[in-house]
Amino acid sequence: MKIRHVIGLMNKYLILLILILIGCGPTPTVVPSSHVTTPNSPSAIPASSVPQEVIPTIVIQLTPTVVSAPVTLESLWLQVLSPQDEAVINLPQVDVIGSAPADTVVSVNDEILIVGDDQQFKATVSLDEGPNLIEILASDENGNEMSLLLTVTYEP
Repeated sequence: MKIRHVIGLMNKYLILLILILIGCGPTPTVVPSSHVTTPNSPSAIPASSVPQEVIPTIVIQLTPTVVSAPVTLESLWLQVLSPQDEAVINLPQVDVIGSAPADTVVSVNDEILIVGDDQQFKATVSLDEGPNLIEILASDENGNEMSLLLTVTYEP
């Protein structure tokens, strides 16, 4: 049962990652075409008759999350003790430390953990220079899910 739960969490994590990557890509812009002609030109075409291509865009807005208080959803809750959102770190890695109910599946970026009876979890995340996103996803056997997104900046 836990393996199926972990696989389901990994699939949802992959979908979220794809959506974030799509949202971070360049946003297509529709530029109206203009056709410059002289009045006597045989190819004079009014600009209104030139078809315009409409490119759909996907906008993903990330909202800040308060991490100091536990987030709860029925029997599922998640609390991140360290690091704080918007923290500036001078080391190339950071320990993500938090708590959740026992047997909760927690994923911290690429690392998947199962919370033990002590209700604590810890994962070490490598940081690139500059801002880094840390995504913490939690799910339980009842199908409840929640996530937190932290930004941690590494300045050596």
